[in-house]
Amino acid sequence: MRLSKVANKRGLAAAALFALIALLFVSPLGKHKDEFKSGLVKRQDLVQLVTIAGTVISRRRTVVAAPYNGYVKEIFVKVGDKVKPGQPLVSVAQSLQSSEPVFPLRAPYEGTVMHVNKHEGEYVKEGDSSDYILRIDDLTQLFVQANAPEIDWARLKGGLDATVKAAALPTHTYRGQITELTLAPQPSQSSGGGSGSGGEYPVRIAILNPDPQIGPGMSVVVDISTNKVSNVLTLRHEFVFRGTDGDYAILADGKKAKIEVGLQNDEFVEVKSGLNENAAVLQVDFSGLPDSSAP
Repeated sequence: MRLSKVANKRGLAAAALFALIALLFVSPLGKHKDEFKSGLVKRQDLVQLVTIAGTVISRRRTVVAAPYNGYVKEIFVKVGDKVKPGQPLVSVAQSLQSSEPVFPLRAPYEGTVMHVNKHEGEYVKEGDSSDYILRIDDLTQLFVQANAPEIDWARLKGGLDATVKAAALPTHTYRGQITELTLAPQPSQSSGGGSGSGGEYPVRIAILNPDPQIGPGMSVVVDISTNKVSNVLTLRHEFVFRGTDGDYAILADGKKAKIEVGLQNDEFVEVKSGLNENAAVLQVDFSGLPDSSAP
């Protein structure tokens, strides 16, 4: 009898421990799940964005190549030097043993020496732009050169504001503005050199507030603002039910509220009517919707 009472006590203790564990672990999970399924109508600004990748380029750049086959006789500049128009850059001689005077190649405009690819005494080929001697960039204005897919190009126009972020500078954000937008896509190999559908349209974006840290060649991501509404009611997409007879939201009490939606972006839709600010709604249970592909 005593053993039976001990066993009963141990059973009750185990049951109590199990209930405590369930209270500590199961309830919070259930609470989290409920919180995940509910949301509120928020008032905020809603912005539509087109996001494209690109590369920073300078206002203009020049590669200095040899005017004839010969040898680099003297280099007058180094990487990082600021040069003025007419300033000597490099001299090339047909022979290093020649005593004849050699006239130097000069800077075409004010700029910065970006590359010096040759050393004095090296052989250089006439007009070799791929194996050039040095390069000068005009850094008075920086741009982003990018390509926009056809579906995004239709939403772009000159003068739109943009935000530029460089992969190498994650803590920096730059302001941009579209300055050039082509009217035809670049020829693609898949279209046999034609300009068929699916091509990409070159876009140039001016960087309005550059600093010394950003420079030509950097990879960037550009967010272009194509549309914006201010101080409107918004709801996340997962709380909007798209029915055959219109758009709905499910209220906290389970009732359906027909809504009119406006501008949309990847996260939110504008609620033009049908819901009030801070109204509680439930997430649409997409797993419970009928399969439209079923016969």
